[in-house]
This record gives sequence, structure tokens and C-alpha cells, in this order.
Amino acid sequence: MEDFFLGARGCLFAALVASVACSSSDSHSPANHHPGSSSSSEDAGPDGSGGSTSGHGSGGTSSQHTGGSKSSGGKASTNDASTPDDTDSGGGGTSSPIIHVPGTPDPNVKTALPPLPQLTNVVASAVHDDVEITFDPIDGAQDYRVYVLPDDSDVSHDDSGHVTVKNAIYRCSGDRQMPAATEDGTPQVPGGGIKTLVDGQDVVGYTRKLSEATLGYVYYSPGDGRVPVYAMGDPAANADNGCYFQRWGASRAKKYVVDPSERATLLKAAWRDDGVAFYVPSAASSSTTSVYYTTTDSDRNRLYYIDGPEAMARGSKQTAFQVLKASSDDTKPLMRVFYSNECGISHDELVAGQARFNWVRQQGDQIPVPDLHWAGITQDTTLVIEALQDGCPYQGFLAPISLQAEVSQDKISYPAWYTLSDLQKASSTGEVYVNGQHDAGVNPRPIARSFVKISPGPKPDMDWFAGFQSDDDLGALTSAPCGEPSGTCFQEWEQRSDKVQISYLTMETDRHAAHTFLGELWVAYADSAADRNGKFRLTPLQKATLNTDSYLHVTMTVDSFTTARRYPQFLISDLDAPVQQHMASGNTVVVETFMDFPNTYEVQVCDHQLWDVNNQCPAFDVYHVTDPNDSTKVLSLAPNDEVGEHIGMDRGTRFDVYASTKRIYMFLDDQPYGCAVLPTSGVPAAGPVTVTFGDVLYHSGVDKLFTYTAKDMQTETRHHYDNLGFKSGVAAPDWDDNRLPCVTTINK
Repeated sequence: MEDFFLGARGCLFAALVASVACSSSDSHSPANHHPGSSSSSEDAGPDGSGGSTSGHGSGGTSSQHTGGSKSSGGKASTNDASTPDDTDSGGGGTSSPIIHVPGTPDPNVKTALPPLPQLTNVVASAVHDDVEITFDPIDGAQDYRVYVLPDDSDVSHDDSGHVTVKNAIYRCSGDRQMPAATEDGTPQVPGGGIKTLVDGQDVVGYTRKLSEATLGYVYYSPGDGRVPVYAMGDPAANADNGCYFQRWGASRAKKYVVDPSERATLLKAAWRDDGVAFYVPSAASSSTTSVYYTTTDSDRNRLYYIDGPEAMARGSKQTAFQVLKASSDDTKPLMRVFYSNECGISHDELVAGQARFNWVRQQGDQIPVPDLHWAGITQDTTLVIEALQDGCPYQGFLAPISLQAEVSQDKISYPAWYTLSDLQKASSTGEVYVNGQHDAGVNPRPIARSFVKISPGPKPDMDWFAGFQSDDDLGALTSAPCGEPSGTCFQEWEQRSDKVQISYLTMETDRHAAHTFLGELWVAYADSAADRNGKFRLTPLQKATLNTDSYLHVTMTVDSFTTARRYPQFLISDLDAPVQQHMASGNTVVVETFMDFPNTYEVQVCDHQLWDVNNQCPAFDVYHVTDPNDSTKVLSLAPNDEVGEHIGMDRGTRFDVYASTKRIYMFLDDQPYGCAVLPTSGVPAAGPVTVTFGDVLYHSGVDKLFTYTAKDMQTETRHHYDNLGFKSGVAAPDWDDNRLPCVTTINK
């Protein structure tokens, strides 16, 4: 039954936009923004090419300026032309208590580290002691890492480019965990639906060559005489791959615009704001050439090209923008990849630079994430950000406790667990690579480096908050009865303190633990026999309050690798802790990511239903905009980000919801994601509620994973939580119902 459920759920969404044959065997297969942050590019003004924001904005995306769109490993613009709709459904004007402190790039650090080229568009932002860093991907980089600026006495290097920093703790970005695209003439994989066409392929009647993939040169930062080019995601119901699993930020059909008024018009029409893709000359000159734009009449395919054989073949055309004919130190090649969509609109995806070109052409799990994470800063700190020619080495399964490798009585082989101290002692230099995913014993060679000065942000003004700078956030935990109503505790354990209640449900004996280190709460466990419904639950004993005329704000930052069998969650319930075992006796709202790629971000309503991994509660679909009179008819796609583009194995993804007894608003990394009108039953009534944070691992032995996760995490999971909190009685967030209308139908 479990696989039937997952397959049926996966097909439900596909069937909304296409005729898809669904059966019990069908299943999905296997940009990043931080407001208030600062970039290594110069600050920009009201033309939409820079600036910073903090708090939650109106119901459309807005993010940092960049040299690349969110769909291609970049960031996005801050200036959103949408206007909040101040109605009683939102627009309450609340400002988030989560304050972002921007980092300051410092190109003049004096250090014994050898000189290297700088990374571009480095953006760092701190929330409390947690730092997220984004940057332009670097050609030839196999990984990225961040660490605290070391003492010169701890630094050594050789002529081959290897650098050793004694006792350094590195946090590495690691590879994306996503399916690959099918390139050019390669046979399509079963259930794919997308091909990326570049070399020797027919693109709407014209055969393109690899040499024609470069259209000219563009700037990666703002400046005088430059204008931003915005990537806008088409909201049409068939503007993305709605049938199959090959869906990324880049697969949404795009239009690239420079005119601010046109952008404003598209935003009001609920086009997705993928931000600034690159910058181009503001006027034509002898050093520029025109990029043209054509939309085919029959299928709305969008094509971009320059003068030459393709322009002659296309016939009528419109000028999109100007590009430079020659490169310079502050430019990158403008490159295109045609996304051929079997299930919708096809289009040319435009990107700046070879690294982004490889990203959108290949996709897959062999490309490093241009996003780094650091936690635990307590004072002004200089962080070192490096692009690496080699991947960070895998040193072993980093965990809260030490465990020996073993074969269980169910014949499951489990690896050894190592604490941070274990890994330091095992290294001859004391160096530790958090999230190392590549061959052991490699000393990665840096090929580019930047420095950022950053300070911790203030503790968020929440009723309850845990930043995990020490175990004090958990209190003195002691063992307690498991909480099962029957009193039978099969592979279940509970801990309590005067602050929290923790449940370890259906896990391997002794292979479960939660402790704070590196400024976070690290949780690791194995589901029982790699075959059962493992769950971790942490419930603060302090209760929140759900109201009818105000909102409960819940926030969580966690690394969020998601499949149909492992994902993070939080629960809002009218039940006391422990909540999970008693859900059939009350009302609970569940917020989670879910499904094999492409992942969803969901709100579920459990009306006296015992939620479990194979017994999901009715959920709202906030990805599609449906007919109010017929929920099976899709009118358009919502302008929210692709969830999987916000996820990395060490990336801190932030989830926020604002919930009342009537509505719930969802944010993903500070950006509005979706809104739902809650049903009159199944939602806790106004009054005290518990908030529970956690994650699940279900039948891990058959989970559909990617190269790294399949090799080193198949039968176990690990998450690091930070900045957990809630605050009752806040105003509704600003929200634009024209761009993100609140969903009223729940899928049962």
C-alpha cells in the first residue's frame, strides 16, 4: 500500500495539467535569496539592480541582485514592482522579527593564505548566529568551502596550490541532489520529458551548433551605462514540465526583459520573478550587437538569437536587448540552452558564464551548489569563502555521538558514526570537512577566494526561540515513557526536560541522537530495519496561541534534502506533547516538504487523523492556480520558487508560516510561497497549541537517492536545525492576493 500511495499522490499533481496515466507503480523519480544581505558588487539604486530588504515582503518574490537568475544557480533582484493588496486576507503590514545582518566583503585582508582571484557577487547575511553565503559559480570549481580566517601560523601551502590550515573546520557546499537533464541526442530517460538542446540539434526548424550557444558578452554586476535583464517565469498552466520528474527552476518558460514597465506588467500578471539574470549595455553602439526574440505562433516556444544564419531562418523578430561583441574583465559570455518540453512550452534559457551554462545544460548531482552555510558566530568574524578545484573529502558520517560500524540483526550494514572531535583526531592536520562528499584523503586546491566580515544578528523577538549555541536550549534531558496510548513502545524512546520533549520513533536501537555543536542542533538516526516509519519530534513545553484575528508565526531553519521518504516538518496542534502518538484525538496542521524531485512545500490538515509517512493528511496544492469553481482545472502556475533549488545537503533553508484559525501563509527563504484558506474542521480552535519540529525517514532501504546520498546516507539521515521559534498574536504578513491567491480547495 505504501508505494501505491506515493505513486498516486505524485500523479495527482501531474494529472491536473496533462492527461497522465496513473497507476500504483507511477511515482516521481529522482536561487537563493537572503534579504538584507550585502554583495561584493557595488550597491545599486532604484533601477532594480540592487539594494536590500528585510522582513517578509508582498506576495511576490524579491531578492538580491546578481549575475544570474535563481534558476541557474544565482540570486535575484530586490526590487519587486508588485503592490501589496491590503485586504483583510493579508497586508497586515507585519515586519518579521527575524533580522538579517549583512556581511561586508573585504578585499584587503592581510593573511598568509596565498593570493587568488576573487569570487564575484558574494552575498552574506546573518540571522542570529547563522550565516548564509551565495556567490556566482566559478568555472572549473568542483566544490566550495567556508571557514573562519585562520592565524597565519596555522597556514601552509605548496607550489601545486594545496593549502593546509591546521585544525580548520570547513563547511563545504557539496553537490546538488537533483536528476540530470537529457542532453542533445541522448535517448530520453523513462519519465523524463525535458531535453536540453545545444549541439547539432534541431530547434524549431533550425539546426544549432555548439559554437552558436554563445550570443555575446554581458556584465555580471551593475554599473554606469548598464541595465539589468530580468528573467521572468511564464505563469501559463503548461509553462513547465507538469507531467514528469525533470523540472527545475530553469525548466519554467522564460521571457527576458529590460523595460521596468514591462517587468511591472508581468509581475502584476503573476509571472515568476527569477530576478536579474545579468546586465547589458543600456544603448546600442559599435561595440554591441542585438539579441533578438521570437515566439512561435503554434506552441509559444520562446527563442533568442543574434544576426546570422538563425536570424535569417527565423524571419520576423523583435529586439530584446544589446550585448557586447567582445569580452572584458567584468563580463561573462551570454550562453543559451534550449529547453525542449514534451509536456508544455519550450524556451531558450539564457545564462551568464560557462559554469551556469553547464548547470542548466546538464542539471544533475555532479554540480556543486553555489551556496555556503556557517553557524555559531558569537562576535565579529571574518569568513573565508573559496572555490575549489577538487571536491571536499568524505571523512565519515558526522554525527552527534560516536558509534562503531555494525551489521544489525536485520542484516543492514550501518557505517561508523564520528563526532567532530573524532574526525579532528583522525586527521593528521586536524582539518575537518563538514559535508565533504568526495574521495577521502584529497586536499582540495582553492582556485578563487573572497573574505567577508560578518557580525551575529540580534536574537529574534519570539515567545520561544532556540538558537542552539549550547545544550542549554534543550535543558537537562532525562528518559521518559514513550507516550504511546497502548503503553507498547516498539523501537521508541522519549526524553524530557523542563524545556522540551523529544521523541525518537521507530528507530534502530542506539542509532539515534540529538546534540548541539557548531551552533546548531544536530540530529541523526536510522529508521528501524531500514524498513519502517522513523520520525524525530521536538516539542517546546511552552505553548503558543492560535487566534482568529491574529497570527502565530513559526520559523525553522534546517538542511532540507527531501524525497518521498525523508523530509523536515513542523506541526501545530491542539494536543499536548508528545503529539505524534495522539494525533487521532485532536486537530493538527502539518507543514512539510515532500515528494521525490521535484519537491513540494505543503500544508496538510489532520482532522483527528494519525498522520504518518504512508498516511498523509489532506493537503493544499499551492503550486497550481485552479478554477475557483472547478479545482481540477488549472488556470496557471503560481509565481513561487522551485523548492528543490533552495535545498542543499549543508544549506540552511528557512521555512516560515503565519497561521490563524482561518488562514495560513507560507514563506520559503523569506519569499512568499503560498497561502491557504483553512477548513472549518480539522484546524485547532483558538487557544493554546503546541508547536513540534522534526523530520522523518521512512523505509530508507528503497529510497530513491542520488550519487552521494545513495553511497553515504542510504539507511540513515541527518539534519542540523537552527533558529527554531514561534511568536503568537502577530499581524498578518504583507500579501498580494493578485500574485499569490489563497487556495481554498484541499485535496483529499
